Formats: sequence, C-alpha cells, structure tokens
Amino acid sequence: MPQTASHPASAISTGNSVPAYPKTRFAAFLTAIGAIVLIGSEIWLAAISAFWAIDGFFDLATIGDLVLIAVVTPPALWATWMTAKLAVSAEMNPENAD
Repeated sequence: MPQTASHPASAISTGNSVPAYPKTRFAAFLTAIGAIVLIGSEIWLAAISAFWAIDGFFDLATIGDLVLIAVVTPPALWATWMTAKLAVSAEMNPENAD
C-alpha cells in the first residue's frame, strides 16, 4: 500500500529559492565591519606581539625600536587594508546574498 511522505519539507515548494528577507546593504556592511574588526585585531595583535618579542630578544634601544616599528607597521597596514577591501567586496556581492 503506497504511503505519502509526512516530512514537513515535502510541503514546501522548491521552485523558487529566493530568501524571504534578502540582506540589505546596511546589514551586509555591518557584517563586513564585524569581519574587519575581528581579523584586523588579530593582525595587529600579531604585529605588536612580534615587535614585543623581537625587541625583548635583541634588547633594542630607541633607534632600534623605531626601525622595527618601521619594518612591522607597513605589512600590518597592508594586511588590514586588504582585509577591509575584500570583506566589503564579498559582502556587497549579490551572489553572496543570504
């Protein structure tokens, strides 16, 4: 004797997969800001930790500290900028809308 499926998903039509509430640009921007803050803080904590460890290991003076800051800061700035740029472009892409 044939039986019908009692699974609740069978009652939902699968013809259109558009979400009921599409993500607004403001919500996408807030999501990007959250990613930028999270990953940016990790980048800067790694940069500060590297500076602290190298300064402590080599016992650098003031000039050595300034040179080390000049070496560590540009890669951290670049990584933060690229994170922000990629996060905003990924969240604003319509293909990534939830």
